[in-house]
Amino acid sequence: MSDKMKKIGIFGGTFNPIHNTHIDMAKAALKEGGLDEVWVMPAKVPPHKLGMKIVADIHRFEMVKLALIGEKNIFPSDYELVRDRVSYTSDTLISLKKDFPGDEFTLIIGGDSVLYLEDWHEPQIIFDNADILYISRIGSESDKCLSHIDNVLKKRFTNVRMKEVRFRATSVSSTEIRKLISEGIKDASLLGISNKVMQYILTNNLYKEEVHG
Repeated sequence: MSDKMKKIGIFGGTFNPIHNTHIDMAKAALKEGGLDEVWVMPAKVPPHKLGMKIVADIHRFEMVKLALIGEKNIFPSDYELVRDRVSYTSDTLISLKKDFPGDEFTLIIGGDSVLYLEDWHEPQIIFDNADILYISRIGSESDKCLSHIDNVLKKRFTNVRMKEVRFRATSVSSTEIRKLISEGIKDASLLGISNKVMQYILTNNLYKEEVHG
């Protein structure tokens, strides 16, 4: 096993379900961030979605694994799922640093998260333990993100190291995909998910009724 330090991107989320834009985001971050690997890491219990009905961990992780088949240097990770508690990013980063002391971690987030990062659990710990790559979305375009970073985050916190990944802004969401599936849409290409993920959803009768998360 090589002792060479790896630069690892952590791409967290509910992934309920994972869709093609998630994969494209991971690819863009891998390339532009100069990363060796990206770990796609479903959250056990996302703090902002406490009390919401979300499909079982095993289903979300299986869909991530299926979606990543054939992808180079992008891997599914159950790191947060095996911990039976709320998935605070600050706690995850501290644990990762302890478990993988020879590696460097970069957090990959959407632009929508940039705009309320100061409200996350212990944001200073996040800034102290990881660089951040962010990807603009519709409603959180590049100029909004830059303004928030300069006028809010850098004024309230130290070690704020954030870089934008060039990516065509999109409004694709798992929420809309679930809604369409609950309405009977089964065309993976129309939904923007992989055929393998669509087959898994149908086989396991997921999202027959719209759920949150």
